[in-house]
Amino acid sequence: MRRFICSILALIFIVGSLSNIGWAAKDDDDDYDSSREEPRLYVTSEKTFTGDPGESIKVPIKIKNNSDFDAKNISINVEIDGSNDIYIDGSGYDSISSISAGKSKEASFRVKIDENAKRSSAVMQVSISYENYDSYYTREYKTTEKIYIRVSNKTDSPRVVVKDVEFTPDKYVNAGDEVLVGFRLKNEGQNTAKDIKISLDGLSSEGFFLSNGLNNKIVAELGRRQTVYVYFELKSSDKIKSGSYPLEMNLSYKDEKDEEFEYKDVSKFFLNINSDKNRNSNLIMENIKYPEGPIGQNKEVDISFNIRNQGQTDAENIIIKAESTNIEGLVPKSVSTIKIDTLPPGETQEVHFKFLTTKSAETKNYPIEIKIEYRDEFLDDDEDPHTLNQYVGVFSQSPDDDNKSVPKLIIDKYNFEPQLVSAGQTFQMNLSFFNTNSMKSVKNIKIFLTSEGGTDPKNEQTAGSSVFTPVDSSNTFYIDSIPPKGRVQKAIKMFTVPDALARTHTITANFEYEDSKGEAYTATELIGVPVIQQSKLDVGEINYSPEAYVGESTPISVEFYNTGKVTLYNMMVKLEGDFKVENGQYYIGNFDSGTSESFEGYVIPNSEGELTGNVVFTYEDSTGQMQELKKEFTLNVIDMPPMDDEFGGEFPPMDDEKGGILKSKVFWGIIITIAATTTGVIIYKKKKKKKEMSLDE
Repeated sequence: MRRFICSILALIFIVGSLSNIGWAAKDDDDDYDSSREEPRLYVTSEKTFTGDPGESIKVPIKIKNNSDFDAKNISINVEIDGSNDIYIDGSGYDSISSISAGKSKEASFRVKIDENAKRSSAVMQVSISYENYDSYYTREYKTTEKIYIRVSNKTDSPRVVVKDVEFTPDKYVNAGDEVLVGFRLKNEGQNTAKDIKISLDGLSSEGFFLSNGLNNKIVAELGRRQTVYVYFELKSSDKIKSGSYPLEMNLSYKDEKDEEFEYKDVSKFFLNINSDKNRNSNLIMENIKYPEGPIGQNKEVDISFNIRNQGQTDAENIIIKAESTNIEGLVPKSVSTIKIDTLPPGETQEVHFKFLTTKSAETKNYPIEIKIEYRDEFLDDDEDPHTLNQYVGVFSQSPDDDNKSVPKLIIDKYNFEPQLVSAGQTFQMNLSFFNTNSMKSVKNIKIFLTSEGGTDPKNEQTAGSSVFTPVDSSNTFYIDSIPPKGRVQKAIKMFTVPDALARTHTITANFEYEDSKGEAYTATELIGVPVIQQSKLDVGEINYSPEAYVGESTPISVEFYNTGKVTLYNMMVKLEGDFKVENGQYYIGNFDSGTSESFEGYVIPNSEGELTGNVVFTYEDSTGQMQELKKEFTLNVIDMPPMDDEFGGEFPPMDDEKGGILKSKVFWGIIITIAATTTGVIIYKKKKKKKEMSLDE
């Protein structure tokens, strides 16, 4: 019995200890970031509701989970501020069990308006509390919204509503991109709205800010059933992080019959930032200069080159190292490491390193390794930096080795025509073969070229194949002999396969030769060939109406395609000509290979006659050069035809309170005319037939 009791006590102690350990681990983990699993709830339904005195109106509140995490235990409380004539009809509380990520659900309340209420406005405060589904910490979150309740006579008041929110090019944008946010407003009330003011809330230099224009749009008036379009030109910060960013559009206006009372409304919308890895930095080395001929012992060697950032964002913490791979023959004379804090896109910086050949340097090639490391904003702290490597060779010659050393055959110079080799094109490679020995000649020289695989890995037919092939010749050629310190020039025409990747490719020159005594030798030399992919933008047929009216907008639309193999950067499409425009430009940013887009803008002619304009495409190609393509269109502009004065320049309404078209004099005049004409024709045909019958008799 004693043993049984001891066992029970020991089990209770162990369970208690484990429980305490678990709670301690949970409480002491201060490094846990609960914001990583934070759901974000927003009210996306209408923000303004209108009712008449004595009416009970339904106020639906649509709540959207605009995050990647589920929310649970959602409580909604509402109360009215600023009015004794407007109050909650029933319970001011509702609940929702859960809302999944990206989904929406609706709560509903009723608001009562007193029978003696005058035209006024009140604010319904909406308080929302909810929890996350975190398996480690359960946190409570809160948010508040404002709903406007206004009292007015629906039969004679204006009602301006937001019909559409449009994003150009798209509400999913990248850091640093521009976006047009447009609002289509319609007056669905019965009276004219005046002094309409539109502005945005939520702008900041760290998120979205105005790239052009003012944050205050004004429309003088908007008649019954009329529509107006206003837009704001925004740009996202270069440092903005990926995620969804809420903004609010504030709307206020007055009634032409009661200008003292102001209507207000708020509409929320979201802009989403993608993490765009195509916008990272991209450093390249250009204009590498180093001694091309033999260098004697104890001589200074200067190595210089340019670093250019051809990417889309700043390169930071740039570390450049130049190190000799054999310090017995080549040693540094200057610092071997250079640091650059920042190199903005498109900028270039020149760097220099100095080396010294030693007194014991042999007659041989001494390689120098150049290594560049850098970071940018798209790299996390735990990610490895971007790297760039290049080797240059310094050929040192010992004066005592001419007689006892073997003859060396090297490529001391090479260049290309054109300098940048385009994929899918031919180029000429000019090579200079140099015999470094001052005493011995070389003969029976056989040289054959090989190239690495560097084609598009997505193309199964060409993946891994050689990038370069000779044209009208073999990849092997023969040189009879080269005298001491002599050179022989060779020009070879090569073809670059269309699927070659845009980077520096390597051609290996393999040497087999003999000295004057018939001794055989072999050697290899590397040739770096910079290959670029040509950008290619195809534009479809421009769609437009050949006739346009003065002062009226005419749509111009076109589809276009990136049929090349490289991304087009900072791409913009715009309308250009002697006319006004709506949605006249479309900023795309990075236009990836194999994708298509479309553009639609509106031209507003100023005068009659033939009007010529252009759709202009601009972008930067893979080399950073700005390219421009124009497509012309021609419109025949005529004056707007006059409308019937009976309707004041408009067609008669079909459903107004005065009877519309059914009580129009012109309408009934047309009907009577048609009826009389039809009756006359029937009577005429009957008389004619009767006369013909009498003649036959």
